[in-house]
Amino acid sequence: MPTMYAAAERRGKKPAIFYDQRGTFDELHLPQRAEGFSAYPLAATRNEKRIAQGVGRVSERMLVGLLTLLAVVTKLYRIGRRSSVSWDEAHFGKFGAKYINGTFYHDVHPPLAKMLVGLSEVLGGHNGTFDFKGGTEYPSFVNYSFMRQFNALFGIALTPMAYITCRQLRLPPAFATMAALFVTLDNAICVMSRFILLDAPLLAFTGLSALALSGLYRHRKQPFTEVWWQWLFGTGVALGLVASAKWVGMFAVALVGLFTIGELYELFCIPRLPVRLYVKHWAARIVALIVIPLCIYAMCFKIHFALLSRYDNSANFMPMGFQTKLRGNPISRQPYEIETGSAVRLQSHVSGTGYLHSHVHHYPLGSMRQQVTGYGYADANNLWNIERRAAAGSFDNAHDVSATAAPISGPIGHGDLIALHHNSTDTYLYADLGFEAPVSKQHREVSAVRAGGSEASRRNTLWRVEIVDPERRMDDGHLHPLGTPMRLHSVLGNCVLLSSGERLDKNWGWGQAEIACGSHGTLWTIERHINKKLDPIDLGRFMSSSFVRDFAVLNRQMWLTNNALIPDHDKHNVLESEPLSWPFMLYPMRMVGWDDKSIKYLEIGNPLLWWGSAFLCVLFPVQALYWLICWRRRMLAWRLPAFREYFEGAAILWTGWFLHYAPFFAMGRVTYLHHYLPALYFGILFMAYQIYHISSWYAAPRVMSSILYMAVAAVVFVFWWFSPLTYGWDQPISKLWGMEWMSTWPVYEDKLAL
Repeated sequence: MPTMYAAAERRGKKPAIFYDQRGTFDELHLPQRAEGFSAYPLAATRNEKRIAQGVGRVSERMLVGLLTLLAVVTKLYRIGRRSSVSWDEAHFGKFGAKYINGTFYHDVHPPLAKMLVGLSEVLGGHNGTFDFKGGTEYPSFVNYSFMRQFNALFGIALTPMAYITCRQLRLPPAFATMAALFVTLDNAICVMSRFILLDAPLLAFTGLSALALSGLYRHRKQPFTEVWWQWLFGTGVALGLVASAKWVGMFAVALVGLFTIGELYELFCIPRLPVRLYVKHWAARIVALIVIPLCIYAMCFKIHFALLSRYDNSANFMPMGFQTKLRGNPISRQPYEIETGSAVRLQSHVSGTGYLHSHVHHYPLGSMRQQVTGYGYADANNLWNIERRAAAGSFDNAHDVSATAAPISGPIGHGDLIALHHNSTDTYLYADLGFEAPVSKQHREVSAVRAGGSEASRRNTLWRVEIVDPERRMDDGHLHPLGTPMRLHSVLGNCVLLSSGERLDKNWGWGQAEIACGSHGTLWTIERHINKKLDPIDLGRFMSSSFVRDFAVLNRQMWLTNNALIPDHDKHNVLESEPLSWPFMLYPMRMVGWDDKSIKYLEIGNPLLWWGSAFLCVLFPVQALYWLICWRRRMLAWRLPAFREYFEGAAILWTGWFLHYAPFFAMGRVTYLHHYLPALYFGILFMAYQIYHISSWYAAPRVMSSILYMAVAAVVFVFWWFSPLTYGWDQPISKLWGMEWMSTWPVYEDKLAL
């Protein structure tokens, strides 16, 4: 690098990053800190004092207050202008109303953010009767402006949290102010904070997690002091909140987890650290960063269950004991004994299967017989009549029982042989070991055969009842509704009725669940029992409910429902976008209708912030690799503590960006531009962090100030330029000039619309 060295010598100082290899060993490994370099921004260096003067004599508290005031103005300005239900307000406003009227609902997200929406509706005077149908004008009794303002508070909170986070990572006040302004003046974060959505609470709790982690990092060398405990437990609380708002919050949990693993590894490498003290470090982190978040997460569901006490059809996947505790449920009052001639609706314990179902359509392959499927909704085709053909203990071998034997009256019990007659199509449930299941080829086909036909006289229609783990109050050996799960074994051999978890082809099976026969069967529960000869009773008194079981079932169903949200590649959806396009903001999203008379909002970010943060985040691994090579070649001019101070702060922010972005590439579900906002928050802070440090390495103090002012001015101008689409444009979009900086932006027309 002779040119760089020569230029540096002419300036009278060594380069900021490289050192002269012609020096002595001491000069080589213990160089003086380069002039202008700042690894400890809070230290009282001449450079930092001059930068700090940029904020004048105003105290930092007042500075944070002014920044927060600016955030209030940007988030609340004309927030109630559009008076109709806009975009996903149709979902989350409706879910919030459920907490007022107490009706159970199912959604893919944890309940905390939606409970906060419900709180805003309560405070706003809503009585829970408005259904938030998309595009509908808000009635007078729904204070939608207040609800949006309440939600905007979370977006407002990001600004002071961004400032404090950067100060904890040792940025001086001027550049921490720049970072806070960047967060405040991003158009996408702003517009997503102005509606009744979950994104603002998610961003706020993500920012809180980043803040708590930065504070914990700042005080990492003061373990078990009061301030260290405060930051440690504060981090645990933040993780519990962010995970309870949306599962995307788990990426913040992963960030803190990686940081914690690194800390514990460093402690492990200290030879003289007492084992007892090391164990104490582990115990403190387990309690604060695992137990506390789990308790907060579980407590949110506990409150969720307590508030939603009325039955809704969306609760049909929950355990029967839970359903019977809901007011207005249709399943509690039923006849108690299941007898020959009873019509039953069998519900699978496999999530997503629903009820045992058949219809007149046939398989296009295999036996070509009538289909038997799993269907998730109440339907007449879900009803089957039970016919007992042999009582348990009345036969030595099931093969000796005739499928044409007359049905035996009396209650059905454990070990009985039964046939299931499908009422709507006059067919019997039939297992055939000679054909593979249509989708899961390791299983055997289950179909329905016509009553009175030759196939109906075969033993393929006979099934043995096995009662499994009945409710304690129903454990009498008999089959009962709700509380006696069972398996149905074909008498042909190792073949148990099951739901494979697969879906039939939508062209001939309508995407319904595959029902088959295999060695490991599915549990089935009689969810509905109809027998006019028997009197109904209250079955709820026989049923028990467990919060742990209800909690586990609901979370599993959330996972399955989330994974079922797959994109339809046969048609274009203007709202969806691929993760690869997000950092470069290739496809901003229209949030509402785009006709000339409507108030139009576009989820478009500040291009300078999106493109700048994306560039620096993508470049950082290359930058880190370059430094690693320089370090191995002994070409770095930094002391190790100084380098670590910079690099660890950068690594926290960059890893936060990466963990909140990269996992979306592995997801099969539909993705939207707003999924990138938590990653963007880390990216914006990382951008400010890099601007400060890179300018401090290479620029004089006055130049640093100029860089700061120019960056802020440019961001302010671009925010103002796109503000009509952030605060609502009510004129023909053609009158708004210069908004389409990329050809893919759907400002004037949607180029991808079919």
